[in-house]
Amino acid sequence: MRRLWVTTLPTLMLLVVLEGLKRAGALPVFIPGPGQVLAAAWARPQLLWDNLLPTAGTATEGFVIAAVVTLAAAGIGTAVRRVWGAVYGLGVVLHAIPVIATAPLLALWLGTGAGMHVVIVALAAQFPLLVGAMQGLAAADARQIEMLHCLSASRWQMFRYLQLPSALPFLFAGFKVATPLAVLGAVTAEWAGADRGIGAVMLNALFSYDIVTVWLAVLTCCAFAGLAYAAWSLIERSALRWNRTVELPT
Repeated sequence: MRRLWVTTLPTLMLLVVLEGLKRAGALPVFIPGPGQVLAAAWARPQLLWDNLLPTAGTATEGFVIAAVVTLAAAGIGTAVRRVWGAVYGLGVVLHAIPVIATAPLLALWLGTGAGMHVVIVALAAQFPLLVGAMQGLAAADARQIEMLHCLSASRWQMFRYLQLPSALPFLFAGFKVATPLAVLGAVTAEWAGADRGIGAVMLNALFSYDIVTVWLAVLTCCAFAGLAYAAWSLIERSALRWNRTVELPT
């Protein structure tokens, strides 16, 4: 609870300062006060729920697909060292292409349905997952690998008892970085064409100059990405109890 309080206190202080500046007339017209955004969320809660669930579903589905594909690619690149550079290079190339530029092209090729949205999310989230998986699977200690070879360990035993535990910290780091990118990819995909979703709400509000709703959509995306990041942090904390640093008494 102390760590949670330390993490959320700066955000709460920022909100209080912004509300005070807004009431004092010191903020421009395109920046609403936190009270206005909260009032809009209270007045139209169904607007958030009806559009948050499609965005969350798309982000989750694309994230899972990206995780499965990148883990498989990292496993191949680790097992067959000749293709290590090729797998890494492909990930870099896909990551270097701006998502905002690929969204209209994919909309032309795949249509504006759910399939296009999932592909954009997977492309947006793949690189941190790929880096975490490849660096993690290659992080096993060489002396431990040699010891398992001396014990006649099979390839599966090598993976199960050495490579996977060594890779978990890197994998969780990739998961936490990729989660906000998946949410961003889902919103970007909805900009390219969607009837529902936080991105559609944001785009419609922009065209109608509804600044409060725009900020409500933005803060909803931030809150969802932050909660997903926190969930991965809790899972990591539970799964990696063995990896914590022990402070010896002096």
